[in-house]
Amino acid sequence: MAELLDVELSELIGVVTEIDYEFGDFATMQRAGALAFNDLLASFIKDGRCKDKALIALVLVRLDDLQVRDYAMGITDSENIEHLFNMWRWLLQIAPAGYLAPIAALYSAVSYEKGDCDLALAALEQALRDDPKYPLALLLRRVYLAGWPAESFATMRKELHPKVCAALFSE
Repeated sequence: MAELLDVELSELIGVVTEIDYEFGDFATMQRAGALAFNDLLASFIKDGRCKDKALIALVLVRLDDLQVRDYAMGITDSENIEHLFNMWRWLLQIAPAGYLAPIAALYSAVSYEKGDCDLALAALEQALRDDPKYPLALLLRRVYLAGWPAESFATMRKELHPKVCAALFSE
């Protein structure tokens, strides 16, 4: 069954149009990616998974975009951190290679914030196996090794997430 899901998910990923930052309406595509992430999270909170493979494919592709990824990172709060932790872990189990780095980096950040530095570092290694130059994974590794307190993530989100939302949702 997992192999079937991987094949079907990979095929759906291939159908999702990449964001064209030079000639396309990239702001609309970024906004759609953020909204798709919201839908995925809502489905996961409700059912512990998402059955809509096309939605999963869209989110996996859109997480490659910096704004969408930062939106997904910034949505974390004390009320949903457990759901996000479980959702990132679930996505890591079903996402095909080439789409793991953003998920693993986001899983790492949530793990670190929850106080599990070993899991956070292991998730970073997974991200870097998928993409050895993935910028967020490299940045997070430096942050962890510098000993930043986990609380600093919440502080940064309070400052940065409104800016990301303004960029995504203002006309």
